[in-house]
Amino acid sequence: MEILQSAIVSTKAEGGTVVMQLGTKFCRMDFETALRLAAFLHHAGKQAKRNLGVQGQFMYGIGTLSDANADEMKAQKMRDGTVMFKGS
Repeated sequence: MEILQSAIVSTKAEGGTVVMQLGTKFCRMDFETALRLAAFLHHAGKQAKRNLGVQGQFMYGIGTLSDANADEMKAQKMRDGTVMFKGS
């Protein structure tokens, strides 16, 4: 996989196992290993950001929308821009 190449990146939980997909490669790991990997990636990302001199704050969130209404989300985005939604 080349740097800056668009690729599928995803994770999902299957019982006590985390399945991570990077492009066409899959990796299965127990939840403790997944949490350790997440901590290492977070730390390395902070170091890389510092090395580039980026000062801005970065906030992220992950969730599964199960009862969200697309029209309500679009209306919220128009009001104050707090909803991250890519509509069709």
